[in-house]
Amino acid sequence: MEEHGLASRLSPSDLVIFLFLLCLSACLAGCERGCARAWLRERGASEQGVQPPGAQAIAAIDCPDGLARCSGGIVEASRLARIAQPCKGTAEQCTCGWERVGECDRACVVDDLIVVVDRTAAVRQLCAPEPDAAPPARLLAAPPASRCEEEDLYRCAASAVVACADRAVVALCAKGCATEGGSLGTDVPVSREAAFAILCTR
Repeated sequence: MEEHGLASRLSPSDLVIFLFLLCLSACLAGCERGCARAWLRERGASEQGVQPPGAQAIAAIDCPDGLARCSGGIVEASRLARIAQPCKGTAEQCTCGWERVGECDRACVVDDLIVVVDRTAAVRQLCAPEPDAAPPARLLAAPPASRCEEEDLYRCAASAVVACADRAVVALCAKGCATEGGSLGTDVPVSREAAFAILCTR
């Protein structure tokens, strides 16, 4: 009786809204836990994003190539790989790998510094030059330059080596940059002479 009395007091538009809300609450009450997630999954969506129907989301670590490092006179180049996560192999199989590409006759220009350089040039660029070798760059007094990224210590472009903190070109590479646009970050301290040896073609 009370329900009929409430319906008689509602306007037609209010009655439609009331009935809609009543039906909606009944539908939601009947939906099992996780039904929205199942609906999304059927349409290719998941916590990892939208996937094509039938595709499985794959988490992985991408290991780039094109990097090189020198430590204790040993020069290594990065190995291109894709490691699925979670990784179920050994610790060596689950980390980005390095391949030995050569050994320095004397020592590294800078130990443990990772740079962008072709593996065929890694030994030449990362090993210390001979004492009587021609300098790879000549010192230059030049107007200020601003070719650096925020985390750069030195950058080489168009044969010019820029000291980023000073925003100035400090040398010109005799044979050009080893890698056009190559840079050294601020994570490992590097002297100017070491920067010239690494960034300038030798």
